[in-house]
Amino acid sequence: MLRCISIRRCGGILLCYLMLLYCGCDSTPPRATVKGKITLGDQHLTMGNVMFLTKDNLSASAMIDKEGNYRLEDAPVGDVRISVSVPKISPAQLEAMKRMSSSPAAQATKSVDPNNPSRQMVVAQPPDTIVQIPDKYADPATSGLTTTIKSGEQTYDIPLSP
Repeated sequence: MLRCISIRRCGGILLCYLMLLYCGCDSTPPRATVKGKITLGDQHLTMGNVMFLTKDNLSASAMIDKEGNYRLEDAPVGDVRISVSVPKISPAQLEAMKRMSSSPAAQATKSVDPNNPSRQMVVAQPPDTIVQIPDKYADPATSGLTTTIKSGEQTYDIPLSP
């Protein structure tokens, strides 16, 4: 009789342990989708990168398109600091990029996703001009840009001051 109670008790403890293990094992931090437009005064940015960073150093980044739009598919949920960077490219370098991207050799080159051969990668055309921003925005510690990201999809526009 005592042995039967012991086996049941051990079985119950084991079941509780397995349930706790199953419920508490998801170590993947929650993520969200964030999209928006980045502007400097009344101009939208034409290229660059935006990054969201949590206090636990979880981050996500996205490219800024020619219209100033960005889309983060895996933004960390919670309070984030934000950095925005734009490459320092001279007008001569920008012209060289435009010539290279419009050359027949560049047009003939195709890049294929190795994980999904039916998906081709597109190389973005350089913008006509590059909107430069103050250097402080390149570092999340000095940018002064913060927000709180919630689960799901949301829009967060980022206005920068000159």
